[in-house]
Amino acid sequence: MYMIQKKFQMNKSAFTLLLFSLVGTCLFGQTRSFGEFNMIPKTSSGKSSSKKAIKKGPAYEKAVNVYNRLVQARGDFRYPVPEFAMTADTNTVANIKYGDPVQIFFSERAFEVCEEFGEQSEEAMAFLLGHELTHFYEKHAWRSNFASDNSNLKRSKELASLFSDLDRSTENTKLNQKLLRFDTLSHQFEDAAMEAQADYLGGFLAYSAGYADFDTGHVLIRRLYQAFKIQEENPGYVTLTEREDLGKQSAERMKDLIDVFDMANLLVAIGQYEEAYQFYRTLLIEYQSREVYNNVGTTATLQALNMFSASELKFQYPIQLDLQMANGRGDEVIARNKLLLQAIQHFDAAISLDHDYAPAYINKACALALMGDTLRARFYADVEARKVATGTYAKAVNEIEILVGILDALSETKAGKAKAKARFSAIATKEGGGMAAYNLAKLNNTDSPEIPSPPNAPTAAGEEMIDGLQPFGQRPTASKKIIRIASSLDFIRDTEKAPNASLFRAGKIIMLITNPSYPSKTARGIEIGASREDIEKAYGIAPKRIRAPNGEILAYDDSRAILFILEGSTPKEQKLARWVLYKS
Repeated sequence: MYMIQKKFQMNKSAFTLLLFSLVGTCLFGQTRSFGEFNMIPKTSSGKSSSKKAIKKGPAYEKAVNVYNRLVQARGDFRYPVPEFAMTADTNTVANIKYGDPVQIFFSERAFEVCEEFGEQSEEAMAFLLGHELTHFYEKHAWRSNFASDNSNLKRSKELASLFSDLDRSTENTKLNQKLLRFDTLSHQFEDAAMEAQADYLGGFLAYSAGYADFDTGHVLIRRLYQAFKIQEENPGYVTLTEREDLGKQSAERMKDLIDVFDMANLLVAIGQYEEAYQFYRTLLIEYQSREVYNNVGTTATLQALNMFSASELKFQYPIQLDLQMANGRGDEVIARNKLLLQAIQHFDAAISLDHDYAPAYINKACALALMGDTLRARFYADVEARKVATGTYAKAVNEIEILVGILDALSETKAGKAKAKARFSAIATKEGGGMAAYNLAKLNNTDSPEIPSPPNAPTAAGEEMIDGLQPFGQRPTASKKIIRIASSLDFIRDTEKAPNASLFRAGKIIMLITNPSYPSKTARGIEIGASREDIEKAYGIAPKRIRAPNGEILAYDDSRAILFILEGSTPKEQKLARWVLYKS
């Protein structure tokens, strides 16, 4: 999240050093791995070990399920996903082998080490496998490929010869020693940088797949050293202590990404779409996935919606959030269309990563419909989205029907309105059919169905507190962490203001967020682990519900100003993980 951008011109000397390093890399081959990369050396036992692929058994099934969740969370299917297999090889932890096909191997011994983490065994596996997948997605083998593909260059041949001469030198001149030392250190430094990136991006990938934040990678690294009987100091490698320090630093950087991602989701939940858009874009600089691209596009679309008047926007569109209407002005048409075009570009990016990603097709169709391009909107909704609305996205069929119903209604024909009525009616009585019921009422020019009120009077804002604090008027302490999101927007995180909570501030928006182990209750008696049903009995049906990585966010605004972050695949399984008090 902290990036320094430098503009420079590569001169001849710099190009020489680059090629020198590339040629050296080529000599090491193209296998990049957590166990073979310079950060954790291969065991020096010298004993032969089986490298036969294992693709069955309880251990394999558990590991491959973790692997598949990570692949789906990344959602990048532009290239064939590496094949996964376990191995009895006791020389390496896990490794990625470049070939046709690309393969990722995970050793049985490493699996056993992960199992030692008990309830966090899957998180430990997700950390290791996410690390390997990051090497693949970030193309960390490009230098070897570049050197191999350009070995016929005159300068490349000369440098290869020079490298070979230095490697065989018996004169041990100071110059030769320095050059060889430079080559060794340059490889170690680059390998360390790629290992650190694989650590924190792999950890974030695991989080986005729904696994708990795993910030003890350095502990896992030490246990792997012990299990594989690797010396703490090895020639040509960083020491174990240095590797652990890198792991700790990567964990902090991973937390920054998680906090930015979480804050973006929370900003969407309270309707701060412009700020959410900036947060998602900041995340995209370091991490690209179909969901993040889709979220950036969605927030741009929601920004544009606030520029429509109520008369222009009669229906609710299936873009996950209830809409907030605002009085539109003529001079906003250009601005909102610009936002919608940006949104479409982001949806296209998500589709380019995964052609079977139904949400991006539906959201693109919504954006096109809002721009008045109903012909293309119908194509992306009724053809493209419907074609991929199967399996994981089977529930998207209802959203498609709602959007096609809106397009039918917008035709302003008697036949079109009849079709729209039939589509809305068929969904309105189903679970989650509130949007269809709303649109049906608008179509029939009747009163819109009201959101059920809480069973008792709303709690006054002053009664809700976290660690005895309210978000209003809170200022971060001197030990705060600041992340620059945009030129006029800083994200401030303070973990010391309250003992069991974090204070987040983005511009004028302040949030108090409980820790997962928060010991107290809300003003209405809700505590960590409460069911969704318990929350809705106490606070009523949430006006907004936002999809989270492994659950949902229930958003209550106005006097309640509270968000509940739930974890669980289905509403019946969802339990309260954290809650948030906010002030904007």
